[in-house]
Amino acid sequence: MASTLEWKFPQKPVQFLRIEVATIALIALLVLALTSLQFNSPVFAVIFTLIFLGIYIVLSYLTQLIRLVEERYQLTPTHFEVKRKTRFKTKIEKILLKDVHRHKVDRVFLGGYLVSKKKKHLLYFNTKKELQQFEQFLKKHQKK
Repeated sequence: MASTLEWKFPQKPVQFLRIEVATIALIALLVLALTSLQFNSPVFAVIFTLIFLGIYIVLSYLTQLIRLVEERYQLTPTHFEVKRKTRFKTKIEKILLKDVHRHKVDRVFLGGYLVSKKKKHLLYFNTKKELQQFEQFLKKHQKK
């Protein structure tokens, strides 16, 4: 295994997070149900749900174009570094692995966090492979 592990999030220019899709799907079902009860017509319910989804997709796309969010993660045997970059600012966090109290990853939504002495650090992954490599690397080097 390599001495460092690196990944960039997001890899694709336009991407919806899995948790975002799940949340929007639930809200869309709620809009569908409430408008069908309100108007007693499935046609209006479908139209309003499609309008809601269309507005959400357009606003999400515009937000991504304006902010240009990018996160670069680098994990070494001694520390974890996160470089969060938007169009307007760049923030770098460096966490020593000995300061990490615990970590948790979510294999369904491809996210997670590290808890250090200072705060909680959020993690985002593009694939399950990246998530598994991160977890294996962290477990291997955190024991030392």
